[in-house]
Amino acid sequence: MDAAAQYRHLVGLGKDEFLAAAAPAALVRYRAVDLGADSGDQTLTIDDAGQETMPIGKVSLGDVINIEVYPLVKKPGASFPDRITIGRTANNDIVLAEASISRLHAYLRRQGAGWVVADGGSKNGSWLRGETLEPRREKPITSRTVLRLGDVDLTFYLAPDLYGVLGGV
Repeated sequence: MDAAAQYRHLVGLGKDEFLAAAAPAALVRYRAVDLGADSGDQTLTIDDAGQETMPIGKVSLGDVINIEVYPLVKKPGASFPDRITIGRTANNDIVLAEASISRLHAYLRRQGAGWVVADGGSKNGSWLRGETLEPRREKPITSRTVLRLGDVDLTFYLAPDLYGVLGGV
């Protein structure tokens, strides 16, 4: 079972069970699927009202949306024990096998009660709310914020907000 299916299952168990079992935060990638052979890979960002906000490519809201969930948890034995690393290679905590993603593209880490994000010195850059992230310069990230890594848009959610996005009431 992939992470999105697991999280949807947890939503069905109720909010308390969801929050007890889910990672404290996650990145979510919204993608259009079944668009035909010449459409390429399409990434979407969906806002709270279910509206497409930052498409890459031409996609209508009527297209089928696939949700990928990347829980912010540390892999056993992975490098940088204080950070959740994101990159193209398998030694990262979150692997995005995309050409625009560097081997070690970015990282997130908890700082007090919040989270921070930084570009890891990537070739194709990172953006937070549309502003360029400087390499290895941490910036606070809040729930429901769009993080762009290379050509990939991800939305950062704290667990309680993710519960609502996945249909919990």
